[in-house]
Formats: sequence, C-alpha cells, structure tokens
Amino acid sequence: MGKILKIVRKGNSKVKFATDSVVDQLSLDVDLASSRQQSSSFLYAWIIWGAAALFYLYEYVLRASPGVMTNELMRDFGVTSTALGVFTSAYYFSYVPLQVPCGLIVDWLGARKVVTISAILCTIGSFIFAASETLTLALVARFLMGAGSACAYLSCLKLASEWFPAQRFALIAGITMMMGTFGGIFGGKPLAMLVNATDWRMAMTTAAFVGIAVTAAAWLIIRDHPNKGAHHSVPQEPMTAKQLMNGLKVITSNAQTWLIGIYAALMYTILSAFAEQWGTPYLMVAYEINNEAASWGSMLVFIGMAMGCLVSPILGNYLRSHRKVMSMGAIGAFLTFLPAIYLEVSLINMFILLFFAGFFCGWQILNFAAAKEINPSEYSGTTMGFMNALTMVSAPIFQTLLGRLIDVFEEGKIGFNGVKIYSETAYQNALYAIPISLLLAWIVLRFVRETHPAHTSK
Repeated sequence: MGKILKIVRKGNSKVKFATDSVVDQLSLDVDLASSRQQSSSFLYAWIIWGAAALFYLYEYVLRASPGVMTNELMRDFGVTSTALGVFTSAYYFSYVPLQVPCGLIVDWLGARKVVTISAILCTIGSFIFAASETLTLALVARFLMGAGSACAYLSCLKLASEWFPAQRFALIAGITMMMGTFGGIFGGKPLAMLVNATDWRMAMTTAAFVGIAVTAAAWLIIRDHPNKGAHHSVPQEPMTAKQLMNGLKVITSNAQTWLIGIYAALMYTILSAFAEQWGTPYLMVAYEINNEAASWGSMLVFIGMAMGCLVSPILGNYLRSHRKVMSMGAIGAFLTFLPAIYLEVSLINMFILLFFAGFFCGWQILNFAAAKEINPSEYSGTTMGFMNALTMVSAPIFQTLLGRLIDVFEEGKIGFNGVKIYSETAYQNALYAIPISLLLAWIVLRFVRETHPAHTSK
C-alpha cells in the first residue's frame, strides 16, 4: 500500500510539474505576444506621427525658401528690398491669425484631414508661386502657403497626445520642433543648389510636386486614434467658440502672458529676419560668395536653434528656473550675433558665431512652458496657440522693417540686370534691428516672474 501511495504521489508531482511548465510557457508566450504587439503599436505610432512631421518639415522649407532666391525674385519681379520683405512676410499674414483657432480646427476635423488639406493648400501655393508673373500673384501664393502651414505643428502634437503615452509627450514635442528646423536646413543650401542648377521657378515647381507626395502620405498613413486622448490628458470634446473666447479673455488679461510673448517675439528675429530672409543676401555681399555658400549661415542658425531647443529644457530643470535660462539665452544670442555682423571675421568664424546665435535663440522655446505655468491648465491649448501667434508676429514686422531699412541705407546703384545693388554697409545698418531686439528681450524679461514649478508650487 505504501509503495502504491509513493507511486501516486510521484505521478502527481510529475503531472504538477508538467502542468506548471505548460502554464509558465503559456505565460511566456502571452508576454512575448503582448511585447510584440506593444512594439508593433509603438512603431505604428511613430509612422503616423512621422507622416505629419514630414509635412511640418516640408512647410518649413517653403517658409524659408525666399532667403536663397532673393536676388532672382527682385530681378524677375522688378522690385526693391522693401517690396520683397512684404512678399516674404505675406506667409505670416495668414499663419499668425490662424494660430489660436487651429486647436479647434484640429479637434473638429482630426489631424488626418487637417494635415491633408493643409498640404494641398501648400502645394497649390507652390504651383501658383512658380507660375507667378506679378508680385501680387506671388503674394497670394505665399498667403496660401501660410494658411496651409498654420496647423502643422499643432497637428503633430495632437497625434502625439493620441498615440503616445503621456510621459513621452514632451519628448515628441521637442523632436517635432527639430523637424521644423531641419526644414529650415533643407531650405538653405540644398534648395540654393537646386535654384542654381535650374532656376527659382523650377525649384518651386519641384517643391510643388514634393507637396503632392506629402499630401498622399498624409492621407494614406495618418490615422486619428479611435480613442482620442486616451494616452494624454487632453479634453475629450472640442472647445466651443464661447469657451475659446473665455480662455482668450483669461489669458490676455494676464500681463505676464504678454511679457513672455513679447520676449519670445523679440528673440525670434534671428530666425525670421536673418535666417529666413536677409542672412543669405547679406553674406553674399559681405564675403562675395554665391547663394550656395552663403546659405550655410542660415543653415547653421537653424542647426543651432535645434540644439538649443533640446538643451534649454534640461538646463531649466537643472537650474530650476525658466527665467534664468531665457535671460541667458537673450544675452548669449546678443553677444554672438553682434560680432558676427559687425566685426571683420573670417567666413568660418562667422559660421561658428551664427551657430551659437541660433543655439542661444533656441532657449526662447521655454516661453511655452513659462506661459503654460501661469495660465489655467484647461486653456493650455489656447495658451500655446496664443503664444505661438505672439512669437510669429515678429516675422512680418521685422522682415518688412529690415527690407525698408536696407532701401533707406542703400547707395542707389543699379546692376546690369536692372536690380538694385545693396552695399554691405546698407545691410549692416539695417541688421542693427536684430541685436537691439535681443537687448530689448532681455530687458522685458526683467519684469517676468519665475515660472518654474519648483518656485510656483511653493
């Protein structure tokens, strides 16, 4: 009898061991399947975001494109630098007013439809620009490009909030901003090479066909998440017009919001007035180089900006201060941009200084975090749109202002092709507006209180 019990117990142990092994194997298989599913879902999220980010890069190429074809545009349209400044800034005539309502538009239609429609507008604008025989028609084309570009960044953030975990949102926002600066890079030397190899009309026609591909990618790849807002704490329902107006009232009644926005607008002049518009023609005159070589200056500003956008949040958390970092950014940009323009330095040293000017300019990106901390969280989207509008409004102002100042200081020489020739002195005198704006940004920041959570939570 005892032998029988031992055999039974031994048999039961083997069965239990076999059962446990099967259960463990099944659990392992389930875990592996779940891991593969999560990895696949994560990759899918990156692909969806990447299609929207590709459009953001594309629209930034269009935004910066006039900078490498300034002389050609003035020649073909028979205009002065003042008129060209107005033409370039026409992009922002539609871009800036649309920043605040863009949040409502993306919530209403979804990122897929918005990016697709936006890409179509940019593509149409590119075709019209390439075929323009008058400056008026070219202005219409730039206006369409600006309208199409208005929702680009916000659409990327919308997809980030829908497809990625909340803890990854800030990282995706920073990478998205980098994609925009890469667009500025492609709008530099690569576009200048295309302009020189063909002409500016063919270059813009090529950009228009690229736009068709971007539009197709947006419609075929981007998907709005079935459970919108599941990964990130955003409102489940779009804000109504009344709620939007209430949010705007709260935000605009806060004097600190305006001060932070003015600071950001004054800092942005390095990108909008120099890198996007007048930097390349200035370097062509100052160093007697072609637009391909000169475009390196603008490209390095954009590269520096991308690096600054990544470093400044880390530095802000380390110092536990938004205000200190933004202040150091203003001083750093001033101390690197001023000698780059007004000291006789070699071309390589010029490029190094412009890189660091862009790097310190990137520190102004903390204006979004600063504004977010001082306004109600339920209006965070409206706050971001309003801050972006304030930042970008400096572009049409300073692009036009510098164009007018160049005309004021020009020596009146006319080239063989009928285009006015502007001296290095005329450009330098006009470019004084940028370091002055950087100094004013630093002064404005003296009246901004600290907004880092380490201080505001006390």
